Amino acid sequence: MDAPDSYEVYAEGVGLPAALGLGSLAFGGWLLTTTRPWAHGFDLAMLLGGWGVSLLVLLCGLVLTTGCVLAALRPLVRADAGGLRLPAARFHAAWTDIREVEVGTVELGARHRAVWVTLHDGRRHEYVTHRPGEILVGAELAGGLSLFAGGVPVSWSDEVVRRPGRRKRAA
Repeated sequence: MDAPDSYEVYAEGVGLPAALGLGSLAFGGWLLTTTRPWAHGFDLAMLLGGWGVSLLVLLCGLVLTTGCVLAALRPLVRADAGGLRLPAARFHAAWTDIREVEVGTVELGARHRAVWVTLHDGRRHEYVTHRPGEILVGAELAGGLSLFAGGVPVSWSDEVVRRPGRRKRAA
């Protein structure tokens, strides 16, 4: 059996937002075609209200659908022989520049999976999943990254790093 060329992890849970986006596109299109100000004489309130609402619903549907398509096509984590990429964090480093990789969990009100990359020059980069429902299985992620890491240690920790939530400023 051939070894894989890369290890990639994609976003999960994009089905519901995609369905909402497609539903919004359909509803906005229906509103746009059924609100015809020329059929009832010119009415500025009908034009601004009907078409404004339908265009707003169409725009929201387009943003939701586009975001889901991009999330499904762009990997959150990619490792190959050339190095480690975390596209959502705009991070890329060759394996020769990386001292160690750690995979763990951060609690920011809810639990999020995190990947910490420490470079040889001492800089440390962190990628935290932005949605709590996005489940990256830690041991599996660490194992997938180790396939390409070579001599770079990749570790997985069950320990949850707790961070205080943001406090609201007093007015």
